[in-house]
Amino acid sequence: MVNPKIFKAYDIRGIYPSEIDEEAVEKIGQAFINFLVEKQEIVKKIVIGRDMRLSSSTLFKALVSGISAFDIEIIDIDVCSTPMFYFAIQQLGASGGMMITASHNPASYNGLKLCRENAISISGESGIYEIRDQINSIVSVTSNTNFKASLIKVNILDKYIDFILSKTQLNEIKPLKIVVDCGNGMVGPEIIKIAKKLSCQIIPLFCEPDGSFPNHEANPLKEENLTALKQKVLEEEADLGIAFDGDGDRVAFLDERGEVTRGDFITALLAKELLLEKPGQKILYEIRSSWIVREEIQKSGGIPVLSRAGHAPIKDKMRSENILFGGEFSGHYFFKDLGFVDNALMAMLKILEIISKENKSFSATLAPLNKYYASGEINFEIRDKDAKINELEKTYKNRAKNIMHLDGLTMEFDDWWFNLRPSNTEPVLRLNLEAKNLDSLKEKKEWLVNFLRS
Repeated sequence: MVNPKIFKAYDIRGIYPSEIDEEAVEKIGQAFINFLVEKQEIVKKIVIGRDMRLSSSTLFKALVSGISAFDIEIIDIDVCSTPMFYFAIQQLGASGGMMITASHNPASYNGLKLCRENAISISGESGIYEIRDQINSIVSVTSNTNFKASLIKVNILDKYIDFILSKTQLNEIKPLKIVVDCGNGMVGPEIIKIAKKLSCQIIPLFCEPDGSFPNHEANPLKEENLTALKQKVLEEEADLGIAFDGDGDRVAFLDERGEVTRGDFITALLAKELLLEKPGQKILYEIRSSWIVREEIQKSGGIPVLSRAGHAPIKDKMRSENILFGGEFSGHYFFKDLGFVDNALMAMLKILEIISKENKSFSATLAPLNKYYASGEINFEIRDKDAKINELEKTYKNRAKNIMHLDGLTMEFDDWWFNLRPSNTEPVLRLNLEAKNLDSLKEKKEWLVNFLRS
């Protein structure tokens, strides 16, 4: 019996081996191929990648065993980052793929990210829950000797690096001093190769892939995981610090003072830069973003498009509306030129271009964006999430200038706004608010916190 709780909104993930193990992955592989066959006329090639987690190799063997009875070509791209996995699906013309990873989660976790052709992510709504519902009707085939699939190993790292660099104006990047913390994740080998192509001095931290994560969790959203990076930036008097997550699809930036940079501010910077190259295009920003992001997109001649949070819905919206670039608060940055997928390495290179062109410190480049006052995300454990959201909307609806239900509840007023959205996996509501002045922020935050705790 495969644990149904491992099937999440955007991926499959659980603790190894108590929640996800070889038998589960074997069955998921079979169910995934069945799913693709139902959605496509022909399924010829499947790409499989994996991260450096200690359980990834055995899960890879189970996955291959599970789909070996299908008459398909299995392309093994070995250990890799998730963005490189996306590139492989597109570059090799595959019908889809499976990436063995638990992204930024602790070492005890593992899981799978699933894609269709063109690296189209499969979410809960677009297939993961469908796969979950058929999974336990599948019989294990570990001992099956009827192997139809062919297994081919392909090294695509150099092609991937060349492709990313081809999208970058390398000659624009000055000899900056950069500290890069790879968190013992999968971006390490990519950074080593890219460093040889840049005029920058790159000071590496924890760039050797190690699934035990001996230094810290590879989750740059947690500030405690940035301690070593901050210290090194200050010690080296570097121009900035950069931290990647375990599978390399998220990135966080520190300025020269060791201060963490907000993800929505990075979205605004990248949007402005990309609109210089391709003016008048649509730019996606997500629901938690500061007002300044929308303002900067408009000022740069772009068309702002608001989205709910989550990499799968963001990618879907970008494809359906042909959006040039999108940014998520959590450090995912999405590029049309890369096939509407997130790529932390590309975000890094574009930020280096921007800092080089601005010819001033990173903090000075960011300073104009720090116009409003934000609460940061505040979490509340609430069992009946929908009831609480409805109660709050009734309380404020006559005073709001604008009400949206794109992702939970967003209400805008003359001098402040808030978003209250439910967690996909926990009995938790997440509150973000922003105001034009500090007194207003304090007042509204206090009222909302008391309301949500009552």
